[in-house]
Amino acid sequence: MAKSSGWMARCAWARDRIRRACSHHRFLHGGFMSDSTFETLAAVAQDVGRDEDERTSAIHELARFPADKAIPVLIDLMSDDSLAVRWAAAAAIRKFGREMLIPLLRAIATRPADENFYESAHRALVRFGDPQVEHILEPVLDALKQPPTSSTAAVKAMEALKQLQAA
Repeated sequence: MAKSSGWMARCAWARDRIRRACSHHRFLHGGFMSDSTFETLAAVAQDVGRDEDERTSAIHELARFPADKAIPVLIDLMSDDSLAVRWAAAAAIRKFGREMLIPLLRAIATRPADENFYESAHRALVRFGDPQVEHILEPVLDALKQPPTSSTAAVKAMEALKQLQAA
């Protein structure tokens, strides 16, 4: 139990540190949604030399920005070597709902096969929970479970993209 509370304290410390940095940045650069604040958070999230808790806290803050800015960064983070970073990116991208579907499916269809990315994409899509698109996503989800050497996920993602764009 002590180990768990220590981990929780570290996470709280990292979140607090990122929030304080964001507040300071807002004060200096004119508001939370500024390009400068976004770039700072993206840099923290992508910096593999930083503490994992700081990176995941920055990822959660990125989800508060407009989809067109945040989604590409979150998609890139879904290939990270850190499991915590990948899962945070998958959770953050889900917050955009339908806005994330086309960019994520396009990434699955066009990026080189990557086990880390496939696992994160599966995590983001499996918890999407929209019954209107569930039948479209099911073949993609099944394909993402296959080894990344297969091109099946890319093909299924392209098919899903066509169906979503036609609807």
